[in-house]
Amino acid sequence: MPSSESVSPVAPTDVVGKQTPIGFVGLGDMGGRMALHIAGAGFPLAVFDTRPSAVEELTAVGAHGCAGLTELADRCEVVGVCVVDDEQVLAVVGELLPALRPGATVLVHSSVLPATMHAVAATAAERDVTVVDAPVSGSRPAADAGSLTVLVGAAEPVIARLQPLFDCYASHVIRAGDLGAGQLLKIANNVLLHMNHLVAVEAARFARAHGIGEEAFITAANVSTGRSWVTETWGLIDDMLVDHPLAGTQAVFEIMSKEMWHAVEISRASLTPLELTALGTQLSRAYCAERLTIRAGAEAESGA
Repeated sequence: MPSSESVSPVAPTDVVGKQTPIGFVGLGDMGGRMALHIAGAGFPLAVFDTRPSAVEELTAVGAHGCAGLTELADRCEVVGVCVVDDEQVLAVVGELLPALRPGATVLVHSSVLPATMHAVAATAAERDVTVVDAPVSGSRPAADAGSLTVLVGAAEPVIARLQPLFDCYASHVIRAGDLGAGQLLKIANNVLLHMNHLVAVEAARFARAHGIGEEAFITAANVSTGRSWVTETWGLIDDMLVDHPLAGTQAVFEIMSKEMWHAVEISRASLTPLELTALGTQLSRAYCAERLTIRAGAEAESGA
Protein backbone atom coordinates (compact mmCIF):
# COMPACT_ATOMS: atom_id res chain seq x y z
CA MET A 1 0.00 0.00 0.00
CA PRO A 2 1.50 3.34 -0.96
CA SER A 3 2.24 5.90 1.71
CA SER A 4 0.40 9.19 1.89
CA GLU A 5 3.60 11.01 0.93
CA SER A 6 3.83 9.05 -2.32
CA VAL A 7 0.30 9.84 -3.49
CA SER A 8 -0.69 13.24 -2.09
CA PRO A 9 0.44 16.55 -3.55
CA VAL A 10 1.61 19.35 -1.34
CA ALA A 11 -1.41 21.23 -0.02
CA PRO A 12 -1.61 25.01 -0.33
CA THR A 13 -0.13 26.84 2.63
CA ASP A 14 -2.92 29.43 3.00
CA VAL A 15 -5.17 28.72 5.94
CA VAL A 16 -8.79 28.14 4.96
CA GLY A 17 -10.72 31.33 5.67
CA LYS A 18 -14.22 32.76 5.39
CA GLN A 19 -13.57 33.67 1.76
CA THR A 20 -12.62 30.10 0.81
CA PRO A 21 -15.39 28.51 -1.25
CA ILE A 22 -16.43 25.25 0.41
CA GLY A 23 -18.38 22.40 -1.11
CA PHE A 24 -20.21 19.58 0.65
CA VAL A 25 -21.51 16.36 -0.88
CA GLY A 26 -23.81 14.08 1.08
CA LEU A 27 -26.38 15.83 3.27
CA GLY A 28 -27.56 12.82 5.22
CA ASP A 29 -27.76 12.07 8.91
CA MET A 30 -24.31 13.53 9.67
CA GLY A 31 -23.40 15.47 6.55
CA GLY A 32 -26.50 17.64 6.62
CA ARG A 33 -25.80 18.72 10.17
CA MET A 34 -22.14 19.43 9.41
CA ALA A 35 -23.05 21.49 6.35
CA LEU A 36 -25.50 23.57 8.40
CA HIS A 37 -22.68 24.51 10.78
CA ILE A 38 -20.41 25.45 7.86
CA ALA A 39 -23.11 27.69 6.41
CA GLY A 40 -23.82 29.14 9.83
CA ALA A 41 -20.16 30.05 10.28
CA GLY A 42 -20.30 32.25 7.20
CA PHE A 43 -18.32 30.21 4.68
CA PRO A 44 -19.48 30.45 1.05
CA LEU A 45 -20.98 26.98 0.72
CA ALA A 46 -22.15 24.94 -2.26
CA VAL A 47 -23.94 21.64 -1.64
CA PHE A 48 -25.13 18.57 -3.50
CA ASP A 49 -27.26 15.59 -2.56
CA THR A 50 -29.41 13.24 -4.60
CA ARG A 51 -32.36 14.19 -2.37
CA PRO A 52 -33.77 17.63 -3.28
CA SER A 53 -35.26 18.08 0.21
CA ALA A 54 -31.81 17.80 1.78
CA VAL A 55 -30.45 20.46 -0.58
CA GLU A 56 -33.42 22.74 0.12
CA GLU A 57 -32.69 22.69 3.85
CA LEU A 58 -29.23 24.12 3.11
CA THR A 59 -30.30 26.63 0.49
CA ALA A 60 -32.77 27.98 3.05
CA VAL A 61 -29.80 29.10 5.17
CA GLY A 62 -27.82 30.60 2.30
CA ALA A 63 -25.97 27.71 0.66
CA HIS A 64 -25.92 27.33 -3.10
CA GLY A 65 -27.58 24.16 -4.33
CA CYS A 66 -25.70 22.59 -7.22
CA ALA A 67 -27.29 20.66 -10.05
CA GLY A 68 -24.45 18.15 -10.04
CA LEU A 69 -20.97 17.32 -8.83
CA THR A 70 -19.24 19.01 -11.74
CA GLU A 71 -20.82 22.36 -10.91
CA LEU A 72 -19.89 21.98 -7.24
CA ALA A 73 -16.28 21.05 -8.02
CA ASP A 74 -15.92 24.00 -10.38
CA ARG A 75 -17.03 26.41 -7.64
CA CYS A 76 -15.01 25.13 -4.68
CA GLU A 77 -11.47 24.93 -3.30
CA VAL A 78 -12.29 22.53 -0.45
CA VAL A 79 -14.93 19.81 -0.74
CA GLY A 80 -16.25 17.66 2.09
CA VAL A 81 -17.64 14.25 1.17
CA CYS A 82 -19.94 12.46 3.62
CA VAL A 83 -21.61 9.61 1.76
CA VAL A 84 -22.54 6.10 2.86
CA ASP A 85 -19.82 3.70 1.79
CA ASP A 86 -16.67 2.95 -0.19
CA GLU A 87 -18.48 2.56 -3.49
CA GLN A 88 -20.09 5.98 -3.15
CA VAL A 89 -16.82 7.65 -2.11
CA LEU A 90 -15.05 6.23 -5.16
CA ALA A 91 -17.88 7.34 -7.45
CA VAL A 92 -18.24 10.84 -5.97
CA VAL A 93 -14.52 11.65 -5.86
CA GLY A 94 -14.11 10.20 -9.34
CA GLU A 95 -16.74 12.60 -10.66
CA LEU A 96 -15.39 15.59 -8.73
CA LEU A 97 -11.77 15.28 -9.81
CA PRO A 98 -12.01 16.30 -13.49
CA ALA A 99 -13.59 19.63 -12.50
CA LEU A 100 -11.51 20.45 -9.40
CA ARG A 101 -8.72 22.98 -9.82
CA PRO A 102 -5.12 22.02 -9.05
CA GLY A 103 -4.44 22.66 -5.37
CA ALA A 104 -7.97 21.79 -4.29
CA THR A 105 -8.61 19.61 -1.24
CA VAL A 106 -11.14 16.82 -0.75
CA LEU A 107 -12.06 15.85 2.81
CA VAL A 108 -13.47 12.35 3.07
CA HIS A 109 -15.68 12.35 6.17
CA SER A 110 -17.22 9.00 5.29
CA SER A 111 -16.19 5.83 7.12
CA VAL A 112 -14.44 3.65 4.55
CA LEU A 113 -11.55 1.24 4.20
CA PRO A 114 -8.01 2.69 4.28
CA ALA A 115 -7.44 1.07 0.89
CA THR A 116 -10.22 3.24 -0.52
CA MET A 117 -8.47 6.35 0.79
CA HIS A 118 -5.22 5.34 -0.88
CA ALA A 119 -7.02 4.62 -4.15
CA VAL A 120 -8.74 8.02 -4.34
CA ALA A 121 -5.61 9.84 -3.14
CA ALA A 122 -3.50 8.22 -5.85
CA THR A 123 -5.93 9.31 -8.55
CA ALA A 124 -6.29 12.79 -7.08
CA ALA A 125 -2.52 13.30 -6.89
CA GLU A 126 -2.36 13.03 -10.68
CA ARG A 127 -4.46 16.22 -10.80
CA ASP A 128 -2.59 17.96 -7.94
CA VAL A 129 -5.58 17.54 -5.61
CA THR A 130 -5.05 16.66 -1.94
CA VAL A 131 -7.26 14.02 -0.34
CA VAL A 132 -7.59 14.13 3.44
CA ASP A 133 -8.73 11.19 5.51
CA ALA A 134 -11.17 12.76 8.01
CA PRO A 135 -13.98 10.51 9.32
CA VAL A 136 -16.06 11.97 12.14
CA SER A 137 -17.41 10.56 15.39
CA GLY A 138 -19.97 11.70 17.93
CA SER A 139 -23.29 10.84 16.27
CA ARG A 140 -26.33 13.10 16.22
CA PRO A 141 -25.93 14.93 19.55
CA ALA A 142 -22.40 16.07 18.74
CA ALA A 143 -23.31 16.86 15.14
CA ASP A 144 -26.19 19.05 16.31
CA ALA A 145 -23.95 20.82 18.81
CA GLY A 146 -21.04 21.26 16.39
CA SER A 147 -18.86 19.24 18.74
CA LEU A 148 -17.91 16.23 16.62
CA THR A 149 -14.51 14.57 16.74
CA VAL A 150 -12.56 14.47 13.49
CA LEU A 151 -10.06 11.62 13.19
CA VAL A 152 -7.54 12.79 10.63
CA GLY A 153 -5.03 10.92 8.54
CA ALA A 154 -2.87 13.75 7.19
CA ALA A 155 0.27 15.77 7.87
CA GLU A 156 0.18 18.43 10.59
CA PRO A 157 0.45 21.38 8.14
CA VAL A 158 -2.59 20.09 6.24
CA ILE A 159 -4.58 19.86 9.46
CA ALA A 160 -3.50 23.37 10.50
CA ARG A 161 -4.66 24.75 7.16
CA LEU A 162 -8.09 23.16 7.56
CA GLN A 163 -8.55 23.89 11.27
CA PRO A 164 -10.91 26.89 10.80
CA LEU A 165 -13.24 24.65 8.80
CA PHE A 166 -13.04 21.80 11.33
CA ASP A 167 -13.87 24.33 14.05
CA CYS A 168 -17.31 24.81 12.50
CA TYR A 169 -18.49 21.33 13.42
CA ALA A 170 -15.87 19.74 15.68
CA SER A 171 -14.54 20.22 19.20
CA HIS A 172 -11.76 17.68 18.81
CA VAL A 173 -9.40 17.10 15.88
CA ILE A 174 -7.14 14.12 16.47
CA ARG A 175 -4.26 13.31 14.15
CA ALA A 176 -4.15 9.53 13.84
CA GLY A 177 -1.18 9.47 11.46
CA ASP A 178 -0.83 9.53 7.71
CA LEU A 179 -3.41 8.80 5.03
CA GLY A 180 -5.62 5.87 6.05
CA ALA A 181 -4.86 6.15 9.75
CA GLY A 182 -7.95 8.26 10.35
CA GLN A 183 -10.10 5.46 8.96
CA LEU A 184 -8.29 2.86 11.06
CA LEU A 185 -8.92 4.90 14.21
CA LYS A 186 -12.59 5.36 13.30
CA ILE A 187 -12.94 1.62 12.75
CA ALA A 188 -11.37 0.87 16.14
CA ASN A 189 -13.69 3.37 17.83
CA ASN A 190 -16.77 1.99 16.11
CA VAL A 191 -15.90 -1.58 17.01
CA LEU A 192 -16.20 -0.37 20.62
CA LEU A 193 -19.43 1.49 19.86
CA HIS A 194 -21.24 -1.33 18.12
CA MET A 195 -20.01 -4.08 20.42
CA ASN A 196 -21.12 -1.93 23.38
CA HIS A 197 -24.52 -1.66 21.71
CA LEU A 198 -24.84 -5.42 21.26
CA VAL A 199 -23.84 -6.04 24.88
CA ALA A 200 -26.33 -3.42 26.13
CA VAL A 201 -29.16 -4.91 24.05
CA GLU A 202 -28.39 -8.35 25.44
CA ALA A 203 -28.17 -7.07 29.03
CA ALA A 204 -31.50 -5.28 28.59
CA ARG A 205 -32.97 -8.54 27.32
CA PHE A 206 -31.73 -10.34 30.43
CA ALA A 207 -33.17 -7.67 32.73
CA ARG A 208 -36.49 -7.64 30.90
CA ALA A 209 -36.80 -11.43 31.07
CA HIS A 210 -36.55 -11.24 34.85
CA GLY A 211 -39.06 -8.47 35.37
CA ILE A 212 -36.73 -5.48 35.48
CA GLY A 213 -37.98 -2.61 33.37
CA GLU A 214 -35.75 -1.04 30.77
CA GLU A 215 -35.90 2.36 32.44
CA ALA A 216 -34.64 0.91 35.73
CA PHE A 217 -31.93 -1.02 33.93
CA ILE A 218 -30.61 2.03 32.07
CA THR A 219 -30.85 4.28 35.13
CA ALA A 220 -28.80 1.78 37.13
CA ALA A 221 -26.26 1.28 34.36
CA ASN A 222 -25.67 5.00 33.98
CA VAL A 223 -24.74 5.46 37.64
CA SER A 224 -22.83 2.19 37.83
CA THR A 225 -19.86 0.49 36.22
CA GLY A 226 -21.84 -0.77 33.22
CA ARG A 227 -22.39 2.65 31.69
CA SER A 228 -21.17 3.53 28.19
CA TRP A 229 -21.98 6.07 25.50
CA VAL A 230 -24.66 3.63 24.34
CA THR A 231 -26.44 3.57 27.71
CA GLU A 232 -25.97 7.30 28.24
CA THR A 233 -27.74 7.99 24.93
CA TRP A 234 -30.11 4.99 25.22
CA GLY A 235 -32.78 5.17 22.54
CA LEU A 236 -30.66 7.14 20.08
CA ILE A 237 -29.65 4.08 18.06
CA ASP A 238 -33.27 2.87 18.16
CA ASP A 239 -34.31 6.25 16.75
CA MET A 240 -31.73 5.99 13.97
CA LEU A 241 -33.13 2.63 12.93
CA VAL A 242 -36.48 4.36 12.41
CA ASP A 243 -35.70 7.85 11.11
CA HIS A 244 -32.28 7.60 9.45
CA PRO A 245 -32.44 8.47 5.71
CA LEU A 246 -31.81 4.75 5.05
CA ALA A 247 -34.45 3.53 7.53
CA GLY A 248 -36.76 0.91 6.12
CA THR A 249 -34.08 -0.54 3.86
CA GLN A 250 -31.51 -3.29 4.26
CA ALA A 251 -28.84 -0.59 4.16
CA VAL A 252 -29.74 0.73 7.62
CA PHE A 253 -28.72 -2.63 9.10
CA GLU A 254 -25.56 -2.67 7.02
CA ILE A 255 -24.34 0.67 8.38
CA MET A 256 -24.75 -0.69 11.92
CA SER A 257 -22.17 -3.39 11.26
CA LYS A 258 -20.02 -1.79 8.56
CA GLU A 259 -16.99 -0.95 10.71
CA MET A 260 -17.06 -4.34 12.41
CA TRP A 261 -16.88 -5.96 9.00
CA HIS A 262 -14.08 -3.56 8.00
CA ALA A 263 -12.11 -4.46 11.12
CA VAL A 264 -12.42 -8.18 10.41
CA GLU A 265 -11.51 -7.71 6.74
CA ILE A 266 -8.43 -5.60 7.48
CA SER A 267 -7.27 -7.93 10.24
CA ARG A 268 -7.10 -10.91 7.92
CA ALA A 269 -3.96 -9.47 6.33
CA SER A 270 -2.18 -9.08 9.66
CA LEU A 271 -3.66 -12.27 11.15
CA THR A 272 -4.96 -10.24 14.07
CA PRO A 273 -7.64 -12.28 15.88
CA LEU A 274 -10.92 -10.41 16.39
CA GLU A 275 -13.20 -13.20 17.55
CA LEU A 276 -15.73 -11.01 19.37
CA THR A 277 -15.92 -8.51 16.53
CA ALA A 278 -16.47 -11.31 14.03
CA LEU A 279 -19.32 -12.60 16.19
CA GLY A 280 -20.71 -9.08 16.34
CA THR A 281 -21.02 -8.94 12.57
CA GLN A 282 -23.24 -12.01 12.72
CA LEU A 283 -25.44 -10.77 15.57
CA SER A 284 -25.89 -7.11 14.61
CA ARG A 285 -28.88 -7.37 12.27
CA ALA A 286 -30.91 -9.62 14.57
CA TYR A 287 -30.20 -7.46 17.62
CA CYS A 288 -31.18 -4.28 15.77
CA ALA A 289 -34.34 -5.97 14.49
CA GLU A 290 -35.15 -6.94 18.08
CA ARG A 291 -34.98 -3.29 19.12
CA LEU A 292 -37.36 -2.34 16.31
CA THR A 293 -39.82 -4.99 17.47
CA ILE A 294 -39.64 -3.76 21.08
CA ARG A 295 -40.14 -0.17 19.96
CA ALA A 296 -43.15 -1.09 17.80
CA GLY A 297 -44.67 -3.00 20.71
CA ALA A 298 -44.20 -0.08 23.10
CA GLU A 299 -45.77 2.33 20.63
CA ALA A 300 -48.73 0.01 20.08
CA GLU A 301 -49.22 -0.33 23.83
CA SER A 302 -49.13 3.42 24.34
CA GLY A 303 -51.39 4.06 21.37
CA ALA A 304 -48.75 6.16 19.61
